Amino acid sequence: MYLKRKIDKWLKKWKDNKNHLPALIVGVRQCGKTKSIKEFGKNNYKSYAYINFWNNNDCISFFENSLEVDDVINNIALYFSNIEIKPFETLLIFDEIQECPRARLFLKNIAMDKRYDVIASGSYLGINGYVINDSTPIPTGYEDIFRMKTMDFEEFLWANNYKEEHIKQLENYFSKKEKVPTPIHEKMKKLFNQYVCIGGFPNAVSTFVETHNLSTSCKIVKDIMIDLKNDFGRRINKDGDLTFKTSEVARIQSAFDLIPTFLVKENKRFITSKILNGSSLSKYNAIEYLKQTGIVYPVYNLEIPSLPLLVHKKSAQFKLFPTDIGIFSSMMGNETIRAINNGDLGQGKGAIYEAAVFDSLYKEAIDVFYYAKDTGLEIDFVICYSGKAYLVEAKSKNGNTKSAKTIMNNPNHYGKTYLLKIGDYNVGMENDIITIPHYMTFLLKGNDDLIVDDLSLK
Repeated sequence: MYLKRKIDKWLKKWKDNKNHLPALIVGVRQCGKTKSIKEFGKNNYKSYAYINFWNNNDCISFFENSLEVDDVINNIALYFSNIEIKPFETLLIFDEIQECPRARLFLKNIAMDKRYDVIASGSYLGINGYVINDSTPIPTGYEDIFRMKTMDFEEFLWANNYKEEHIKQLENYFSKKEKVPTPIHEKMKKLFNQYVCIGGFPNAVSTFVETHNLSTSCKIVKDIMIDLKNDFGRRINKDGDLTFKTSEVARIQSAFDLIPTFLVKENKRFITSKILNGSSLSKYNAIEYLKQTGIVYPVYNLEIPSLPLLVHKKSAQFKLFPTDIGIFSSMMGNETIRAINNGDLGQGKGAIYEAAVFDSLYKEAIDVFYYAKDTGLEIDFVICYSGKAYLVEAKSKNGNTKSAKTIMNNPNHYGKTYLLKIGDYNVGMENDIITIPHYMTFLLKGNDDLIVDDLSLK
């Protein structure tokens, strides 16, 4: 079954723009890139030709010599003898394009030629120097780029037959700060808990929708984790051979496995020195690799929780979160998943609360930070929302907001701030404090323009 995704709307808008460039879809492995692109090709073109450079690396030879559009198209047409490749009617799909830098360079010629639509995608495009010793330039300015993530809670609701009008009704409660009726509130809480258990990998979500079997869906998430971990250190040279040493892969594995260890502590800051063996630089590189693959995301501490947040970032202090809540729940084990499904998100000293809120903020393209001082003053997250600095407390119903009140009561020192409480609440607002349930976090929209005109990914 095909699950409706937010990229569907973006791709339609991309095609309708007469001046569109080749599309480049960037995202973590198994987030649904290929399925969405093929579905779009099937519904919007008379035909499509699909090349996966990972599985069909012999197709790399199509780009070794001439990059003239007609020369490459003729090679592709000869390879796909059962597909009639026609200008303006056939979509070309280049998957795992990081394996063939010259195919990406070819996008510039396609953009200038304007006869063929191309959608390229890759799981490792964020890794700097993915192909070692390759000097092929990047077609900067000739790609429309979309950063795809795993499914957020809104997409999870779509998968469970909730329509746009249902989402709109939730938005109305949110915007008016009116309490959600109890039966709806309880139903949304249950759905959100299921989402926290499973996460947003489409294969796991579709299995859950079809079977309503949580164990089977969680098993799929575990299998995805194994698949991701088996690919740690995936970086090749010009001959297609993996280049990372065994010790480097072990450090990447160590960095990943340490994530829940720190997030369940009172001070959730990731301590880089705890990573397995190696220099400080090599340990930092392990984290950087995980970040570039899209598997994890660092949330940095701030000097002060004041706008503009980015200029106050403390690069040496960060929490490290998986980019999908299903990964984190799986890392925490079956007992934790069972407790979450039963309504207890307070597992691991609030780690699930924080990870679930991060998941929603990250997937809505909101820049996320946190604030902590040695004095004990600590805020789970700090974001810019509606042009204001919001302290975000991801707590249970009886969460302690002492730190937030201290900051809000001292604007001369910390800047003007507001408080957003996310937890086992209904909707409410009092003075500068907004209260929402976990399941409404996805309504905090960030940067809706996910097209990046000039992004040099390699």
